[in-house]
Amino acid sequence: MRSFCRLLAILVLTISLAYKTLATNVTFVPQHWRNTNMLRTIDLTSSIVRETTSVAAQNIHNESIGEYYFPIPEQWDNHLSYIEVRERKTKQTFEVEKVKINPLKWVPYSNQLSRQFDDMFVMQRNEKNEIICGSSKKFKLPLLHSNDTTSTCSRIRYYKIFFNRRLDPQEQIKFTITTAFTHMLIPYPKEITQTGRQQLLFQGNQYGNSAYQTDQQKTNVKLPSADIISYSQTKGNVIRNQKNLDYGRFNETKPNSYEELRIHYEFQQNMLTVTGLRRDLEISHWGGNLAVEEHFNLTHDGARLKGHFSRLDYHKTVYIHHETIMTRELTLSLPIHVSDVYYRDEIGNVSTSNLRYEQDKTIFDFKPRYPLFGGWNYTWYYGYNVPLGDFVRYHYESGRYILNIPFVNVFPQAIHDKVQVRIILPEGASDVKVETPFVIDKETHGVHKTYLDTIGRYLIVLEKSNVVNDHSKNIQISYTYSSLELLRKPLSVSLFLLGPFLLSMIYSRIEFSIGKSKRKTS
Repeated sequence: MRSFCRLLAILVLTISLAYKTLATNVTFVPQHWRNTNMLRTIDLTSSIVRETTSVAAQNIHNESIGEYYFPIPEQWDNHLSYIEVRERKTKQTFEVEKVKINPLKWVPYSNQLSRQFDDMFVMQRNEKNEIICGSSKKFKLPLLHSNDTTSTCSRIRYYKIFFNRRLDPQEQIKFTITTAFTHMLIPYPKEITQTGRQQLLFQGNQYGNSAYQTDQQKTNVKLPSADIISYSQTKGNVIRNQKNLDYGRFNETKPNSYEELRIHYEFQQNMLTVTGLRRDLEISHWGGNLAVEEHFNLTHDGARLKGHFSRLDYHKTVYIHHETIMTRELTLSLPIHVSDVYYRDEIGNVSTSNLRYEQDKTIFDFKPRYPLFGGWNYTWYYGYNVPLGDFVRYHYESGRYILNIPFVNVFPQAIHDKVQVRIILPEGASDVKVETPFVIDKETHGVHKTYLDTIGRYLIVLEKSNVVNDHSKNIQISYTYSSLELLRKPLSVSLFLLGPFLLSMIYSRIEFSIGKSKRKTS
């Protein structure tokens, strides 16, 4: 009996220690910071969801710290396109790095021991057979719904922010986190008529993303119009002011707190997505020219057209086309000194375009062959030439040529799912170096052969997914190129043309007969 009691006591102690360890493993980020104030702004005025979070953080640790963790839910992180952190006072940019942290260890809600810990997260099934995750004692709103029986609830991805200095205990720092998310807005309803009003649904969190305790915080939502169909209303914590919704002030918010934010509003703008873009940049030192050509696969991701397209209704409603989400005209901003601009699609040349020259840029307006409604696609390409000196400079100290050019020339507020930039350097370029202001998904180097080439031209291919207009920053390509390489093409062409004549001259002077040749005598 005594042995049985001893064994039972050891078993209970082991289980208690295991669950206690499990509970303490819920907090993965060291609680060395405390947010004294947080102001979060959600911009829904375009198809790209942009968040700006201003944070005032205080070091509550007993040692100096130079790192800060910023959390993003996994389902949002999959749509993250851009993140930037700047100090509010100096406007200096801080380095940001995505880090891997072990996921939360969830336990079934039916387990009695899970109720002992206030910070333990549990999961259970509701009446719809969905797995719902939340706190064991404050089981309020889910972090994620799933019908998958093997689901382990929502995980959080963390980004580590490296400050430019270490902050002493009790010292404060103020900084701003800017993020952009794509494909987060849902047309609701999914289909509308040709002249129908488009409505979108946004789902998020009333609280700002934070891995630390926050003393005070507010969330401001900017909308494109005052036509708001519905929105989450927390008693006493939401104020509607025409195009804005203000949530808070929230006091003493725990890390990774969640309160559902759901906004249904009218959005009378097109939602353009470039599913594929290939940009070719070809440098010619011989002609002093930079040739640019871009191939687009465009999709309208707005509410789909209900029923069939009616040409009769289209002409009858011509005076209200500007009030619909239909896309009739596209606009691109080009360099000031462009020339030889062309615009074509799979059928051939498209003449419905116009070029306007302004003081510091050239505006290229063009119309597709047909209007674009929700769910419709259009494929085309355009190109132009520009003087090489506008983008390429020679650095005398290093003896290198440096190309500075935007990574992509995007449509305003358009989403680019996949972008491929191909830089074709002149034949004979070497010692190539690539520098980008953001992380590139893939970088490859190869050879591109075209007419009158001998060894081929140096080719650089840069690929990136989920691109927005925040990525319209200059990339820098530096390389060495000898002036003697300018003679390569003329010499190769001359050799090609004179080669047959030289061979014929040599051939005519070769004696193929056997024996001595007889000379004619007079």
